[in-house]
Amino acid sequence: MTRRRHPARAANASLPPSSRRGSALIIALWVLLALALLVSGFAFDMAVEAGVTGHYRNRLKAQYLAQAGVEQARSVIMRSLDVKSDAPEEDEDEDAWVRALNLSRGVAVSGMTIELGAGRFTLDIIPEQGRRNVHMLADEDWEEILDQANIPQERWGALIDCFNDWVDEGDEHRLLGAESDDSFYEDRGYECKNAALDTIDELLLIKGFSQAVVFGGVSEEDDGETLEGIARWLTTWGDGKVNLNTASREVLLTVSGLNEQDVEALLEGRKGPDGVEGTKDDGFDSVEKAMSYIGLTNPAAAERLTTKGESILRVVSIGEVEGVRNGIWCILRAADKKVTPLFWREEPLE
Repeated sequence: MTRRRHPARAANASLPPSSRRGSALIIALWVLLALALLVSGFAFDMAVEAGVTGHYRNRLKAQYLAQAGVEQARSVIMRSLDVKSDAPEEDEDEDAWVRALNLSRGVAVSGMTIELGAGRFTLDIIPEQGRRNVHMLADEDWEEILDQANIPQERWGALIDCFNDWVDEGDEHRLLGAESDDSFYEDRGYECKNAALDTIDELLLIKGFSQAVVFGGVSEEDDGETLEGIARWLTTWGDGKVNLNTASREVLLTVSGLNEQDVEALLEGRKGPDGVEGTKDDGFDSVEKAMSYIGLTNPAAAERLTTKGESILRVVSIGEVEGVRNGIWCILRAADKKVTPLFWREEPLE
């Protein structure tokens, strides 16, 4: 009996050997391609995981470096409490002595950079009295600040009254103010604090104090006008006096009794006789000497100024490793031979 061959086998058998080898080669190539894609996929995943792991490792290192910066700041602050003005102590680094000396006079320490291992930290120590205490501003002080921030004058009254209504204990409306029954607060579901601000960021909760007003930017309320932002000139700490050895030009211009010529003279004079910042002769020893230097006899202005005051300092420490940065900014109080944190915030800076 004759066996019938399967058609496919018969067809395959009828192919020449070279064709069969070509089909096998194509199949092998497809298998190799699939394996290559699989291997490359695994390699890509491993590279991504390694990159992510490395990034988080560097972020952790940057965080520790930022914390090291704060500890360095505490050391400088403690040294400033008993530093002698004549000369550094035996074996004391002169740069460290100059920083402590200037800080004791209310002069800020800025841009201090220390390398540690594969990273570094950059440190600023700034007396908080270089800013205006928002709780001790008279209406005329507010007007100077709002003017510096480029806020239209027609809005000043409402902003001042709304701030005062937010912090005072009563529920009585000022002429242009807003208490808890104002639709602005009712729509947002919260009431006036009727107490002092804990941080300057809280200004954003108050009617009229938009992001542009507080932190600067384009104002939707003022036809696209660009505002400077008032937060950088304000604080919630201190006795209300302005430290003329560290305050910015803009802050000094908000002090009633000082004009632009006075402020420019103060900025130049606080560099010391050598005219160079960051040296041992920086800063005025007293308000009286500063007033004499600029030829100003204005008791009202002098009462608003200080060269030392309360030992409350703002520390900004930035740790960095391979381009990954982490920042800490905090408020420290130096008193009774110790440094106490009053406020602390840290976050990645990427």
